[in-house]
Parts: sequence; C-alpha cells; structure tokens
Amino acid sequence: MKPQGIPPTTTINQTKMSFRGKNAVVTGGAGGIGLQVSKQLLSAGAAVAIIDLQDNLEEFVKLRAAHPTQSVMIIKMDVANKKGVEATYEEIAKTFGNIDIVVNVAGIFNDKDVQRTLLVNLGGIINSTLSALPYMGKDNGGKGGIVVNMSSVVGLDPMFIIPVYGATKAGIINFTRCLANEKYYQRSGIKFATVCPGATMTDMFTNFTEKIIFPETSDETYRILDRLNKQSAADVSRCILNVLEKDKNGAVYVIEGKRVYPLEIKPQWTGKEQAL
Repeated sequence: MKPQGIPPTTTINQTKMSFRGKNAVVTGGAGGIGLQVSKQLLSAGAAVAIIDLQDNLEEFVKLRAAHPTQSVMIIKMDVANKKGVEATYEEIAKTFGNIDIVVNVAGIFNDKDVQRTLLVNLGGIINSTLSALPYMGKDNGGKGGIVVNMSSVVGLDPMFIIPVYGATKAGIINFTRCLANEKYYQRSGIKFATVCPGATMTDMFTNFTEKIIFPETSDETYRILDRLNKQSAADVSRCILNVLEKDKNGAVYVIEGKRVYPLEIKPQWTGKEQAL
C-alpha cells in the first residue's frame, strides 16, 4: 500500500505547545482512532469536544481524570443527522468560544447497509465540516484553523472486496480537496487536509466477512486481511497530530507503517477553466 516514489517523513516529532490553548472537535472520539486522537490532543494541551453516537463512559471518565484543568465535552450525536450536528457545533462554540481544530474520524464499515454507510462515512464528514465553518472562518468572526478529514488508502486505490466503503472514502478526498481552494482559504483562514490510513487494528472490521456484499469472496478476503501490515489506532493518531502540525492546506497524506507520507495528486482534467 505504500505509495511509490514518495519519501517517508522523518520520525514524528510532536511539539505539544503548538496545541496548548486550542479548542478541538473530534468526531468518532468514543473509540478507536478518534479516541486516541482525543487523548493526543488533550496531552498536548488542547480542549476537546467529542462527538459520537457511541457511549464509552469508562474512557470518558479516564480522560477527564487525566486532564482535570482542561475542558472535555462529550456530545452524543449521530453525524448523519445534519440538524443535530449543526446544533452540536452551536453548543460547542458557546462553550469554547471558538473552534481551532476539527478532526473528522467517525465512520462505519458495513457494505451491506449501503445507505447507512453513505450517510455516516461521507455524509457525516460533510455535515461536521460544513457545520464547523461558521464558527471557524475569519470571514464570520472566527480565528481560522484546520480541518482534517479521515479517508483511507482504499479511497485512493480500489479494493474489490469493499466497494461501498471505498466509494465513501474516495468522496471524502475530493470533498476535502475542493474546500482547500486557495481563494476560500484567503477569505476564511481555514485549512483542509486529508489523511488516508492503511490497515489499522480497530473494532470497525469485527465480523468483516458478514458485512461484505460478495460473500463468495470471503476466502480471498481473509487471505488479503492476513497479508496486510497492520498499525495501531495510537500509531495513526500520532501521525494525525503530525499532520495538524504541518498545517498544510490541501495536503493528502497516506499513513502506513506508523509513518506519514505526503501524496502528490496531479490534475487529470486538463480542459477545466482556472478556479474563480
């Protein structure tokens, strides 16, 4: 899965002070990669609001106990619920005053449930991102900031066993790159980046073969999964903080083997007019 011809970054060097005093929102923060991102941001000095439909009371208690002087908001909300997400961001903005960082991680895997997969994986990213903009943009009284949306390597390179999931991840890349238009950045002060992790050990893919739409591929699916080099959610979260530190508008990164690789995506449509 490692992109060819792209040199890896150097070993991750976290500068925790860069996040001190920042206000961050993490969707999908109740478990997996999202929970690890929340922990990393809190350890680096940020206040964190977690948006998730799932409950993880034990971990939330630990977060608050470990960071008693920092704000930790927990909001139970389905990211597929547009109106609910909008109201959630209004609540967060009232509590925090401003929003500096958004990391959209929330997602599911169930190719058999096409509508739910589309609504959560792609719709949820869109809902969260667009709901955050009024509270971040300099053109609306905000301070600017950065939004990092989590896609996947299967959004870059097709994997035949998960076409629905892969389609949502491809959509995330395009959506995020569209918002990274320089004209919009000059007006809003908001940067956008996309991260594409490789195989990562999370609970999302439990009972994997029961959620694929072509059951006849089960044997091949297991062989593919066994061959993949897997990384932990904590590994990916450290890389995401590294991406936040890079603060590069429009960037797309692959996270593979506990390292961050910048990806160069060249224009394919040569006939389009220049951006307005």
